[in-house]
Amino acid sequence: MTRVRIITSLPASPGSSDALEWRFPPDLESEITTLAALCQVNQQQREPIAPSTQAGEDGMDDPTGDEECTNSFSSLSLVDDAEMKRGFLDRLAELLCYRKDPTLITSTALIYSDEEAIIVAARNSSSGGDTWSHRDVRMLEYLAEVLERISSDDAFESHPLPGLQSTLVEHYSSRIRHHAERVMSIENGKTELKFFKEDGCGGVASGRLDAYQFAKSVEDLSHSTDFYDKLKASLTPTKFRRVMDELGFIRRPMQGAVELLLVAQQCSGFRNIKVVLLNSLLPRKVKTLQLPKAIISLTARLQAKFHNEAKKNKNVHAEMMLMTYLLGFRSPTLEIFPYLGISKKTCLLCGHILEEIGQFKTRGNHGKCYSQWTLPSALWIKPQATEKLDKAIQRLRDILREEATEEVPHRDAEKESVMAVPIPPRYGKETTVFNAGVEDLRLLAREAEWISAFRRSDREVGTTSSKDERPVISDSSQDSASAPKGDPERPKTANPTACPFCKDTGELAHTCTKCGIAAYCDLDCYRADWYRHKFLCILGRPTDVTDHLVLACHTNQYPQEDDVAEQYGFMCFATGKDRSRLFELYRRLVIEWAIDEEELRAAVKQNRLKEMLTFRCSQTADPVMLSDKQWLESQEGFGVSGERQGLIILIEAAREELLNSDERKSPFTEVQPPEKRQAFLFFVQIRNGFKPDVDEDNWISLGFCTAPDAVSEDRLCSAYNSLVGRCTFDEFWSSMAESGILELFSKYGLADRILHMRNFKNFMAIVKKWHQSVWELKRFTRMNVSDPFRAVVVDYGFMNCKDARQRMQLRGMYQEYFKRGEDEMRLHEACVAGKLASFLHSVFGGLPVPPDFLRNPYPLENYPLMGMVTHSVTMCPELALDRVRALKATGGDESIIITIPDAEDEAQLSFLHDRAAFLGTGLRKRYYSGSDGQYITEFTM
Repeated sequence: MTRVRIITSLPASPGSSDALEWRFPPDLESEITTLAALCQVNQQQREPIAPSTQAGEDGMDDPTGDEECTNSFSSLSLVDDAEMKRGFLDRLAELLCYRKDPTLITSTALIYSDEEAIIVAARNSSSGGDTWSHRDVRMLEYLAEVLERISSDDAFESHPLPGLQSTLVEHYSSRIRHHAERVMSIENGKTELKFFKEDGCGGVASGRLDAYQFAKSVEDLSHSTDFYDKLKASLTPTKFRRVMDELGFIRRPMQGAVELLLVAQQCSGFRNIKVVLLNSLLPRKVKTLQLPKAIISLTARLQAKFHNEAKKNKNVHAEMMLMTYLLGFRSPTLEIFPYLGISKKTCLLCGHILEEIGQFKTRGNHGKCYSQWTLPSALWIKPQATEKLDKAIQRLRDILREEATEEVPHRDAEKESVMAVPIPPRYGKETTVFNAGVEDLRLLAREAEWISAFRRSDREVGTTSSKDERPVISDSSQDSASAPKGDPERPKTANPTACPFCKDTGELAHTCTKCGIAAYCDLDCYRADWYRHKFLCILGRPTDVTDHLVLACHTNQYPQEDDVAEQYGFMCFATGKDRSRLFELYRRLVIEWAIDEEELRAAVKQNRLKEMLTFRCSQTADPVMLSDKQWLESQEGFGVSGERQGLIILIEAAREELLNSDERKSPFTEVQPPEKRQAFLFFVQIRNGFKPDVDEDNWISLGFCTAPDAVSEDRLCSAYNSLVGRCTFDEFWSSMAESGILELFSKYGLADRILHMRNFKNFMAIVKKWHQSVWELKRFTRMNVSDPFRAVVVDYGFMNCKDARQRMQLRGMYQEYFKRGEDEMRLHEACVAGKLASFLHSVFGGLPVPPDFLRNPYPLENYPLMGMVTHSVTMCPELALDRVRALKATGGDESIIITIPDAEDEAQLSFLHDRAAFLGTGLRKRYYSGSDGQYITEFTM
């Protein structure tokens, strides 16, 4: 029986009597493709469209990133039918993209009933040759047959899994060899493991080793904790993550076979499968539209690049090919499943079209704008679909007009991968001396997803959290990143009702002539607000470092942009005191003496910053400014992009003063105990005018998280500054290790300095052992990371969010709570009482988010760790509690002990194995010998 057929994607005649011919209007197509070229040249990376759940001249735009597929460690949900089908389509699309070739990027769809299933697949435009090869047809025929038999409960002579895995691996072997080469180049002989040599990666990459045997060996290694330990010990964290990614891609066909069979068992319609493969359309020329000169404000180099991009042949992407085919499909018995599987995230243009059509979802959009994009020129579709498509392309044209004419702030390139929770490269966190340890961000996100999946599946099948349900206890390792820059917000309405500057609600007589949106009382308000409004307006030029410096001066916030610090001389000073003094000088010149920003730009451009500042100071005749003039004149290295004076200089000087001779000889990271390292870094910071940032260990361990506002944080800084000036370094770090900071303040007569600091005393009394998860929530709201800390996911409702938009909505509510200076411990108490919704309703006078977002498993009886985060946790059976306590006391281990009811040991062990498999980590075992000769097993991931 032939199950697979290849057809022309766009029939030349209507499939039914009421089908209408739709044509892409040439003028609209020209305008859209030309505007897309302009957007790509100006800045290809745009804001990705929130998810709902590419080459040379005549080729595709280059999508050759290595990580364009699903999370290699994720498992299909077998609870939710829709989620199961979505996962099936995504995995099939990945397997069909069997080589690193943009023309093989694939999209899949499912037309389904309980009696029959039609799988439809499309690929990107191809400049020549057949879209689908004999190898594709052969693999899909075999796959369809196996799935049919599994769905029909047919008997097999032997288990079908090895045969299906072998077929999928053979089909995918080109990609396996590619990833084997990649993993060898990353490992580069560092581990000396045979796996990375001719017996493994080298053999399969050269073709000497069978791909299936190699794939099986990778599966075996995936359960080896020794292998992962060796990798971690030999590679840097970045290289370790990259090797893990590549191994995950190699596992794809082996894991995919398992999950495709599981779907077939669950879906009765797979008893009768047909596969329809759509032949791609050839790339075609599209006329370039002559855009108004006012729109094209490009340099000569970018002008040439724009004209080159605009004249390239245009391609129909796989998801657009599939969408247009499905818009014309009709069947009285079959239903189109409203989802398109993809082997790579959708581009910006495909994402907008799918969003406007409103019929099909995908799992991600990377936000890149490609010039080589178009839709089919003509097709036959349902009458109601023609109107949708017309509106969609008109809306796309309008969006591109806005994108092409407005100033777009720089965005780092997003990965085109659809791995769960992509991490923007700018904010990728690396371990530093200020952090005890930072785990793989992707692993933290996967753990959050694991927790969320369990909670959501419980609710979807109608179960509720029982009183015996346990909270998730996590270690305190926190991923972190630089704080958000805090650019002014974009206006929320085009019809303002109050002056943006003075907030007067009277007549708004002056409208900005550049943007035509912002309206002010009069010209004076407009001019006074220009320092801020320019970031939202159409300047005719991009904003620069001078604009950011002037904004910082007006808002009295030290500039966070690295370019500002470099070009305006801040990095010429090592201490925070000197940097603050320089900023205050700039602020007085800008605010009080109205120095012109063009003068600032000229001073930077001519590298005469020092001369300009000292001259302006002398003109004021102000004693403070004259003192600053003398100070600047004495700074020989000060100037534009002058010699950097980093914190490392201060650290090296402090090592000589504070550490003993043996510690000075050893790497700083080996100084023990950890509290001594933390205290040392804090001494360096506080004595030089710096304070711990939100992503540093000391922000939590020294109680800066309890400060409700910047004034309180500065007051705490002042108190600590007085303390380190009176106590010895050894006293300070010993107090940190013994939770004795409060006693140290009292010893040196400084207790009154911290007496009225909200929550500080109670927090510092317990922080060495554990702390409330509300402080991790507060940290999350002040950092630019995609997912919160693990305990926060459970405690504060993020497990209830289904996508990034909902997470940001919830995060925004908590940001507002902390911004108002509300008490953090009141929020914590509401959390552990299971009353978040009612509490926040009383605070805000209404809930900014749906109440369901705020559900958590609390309260729980007899669980003192509710809502707490601790550094270390040991789980043991109830019967072994006394022996474990004794062993830990003997070894000086202060980790928290959680008991598991003995009857639940087997279930708990199964849970740990499943969780470790989901995260892609091994499950390590350690054995303790008790006094009675029995062994106690400890599990860690």
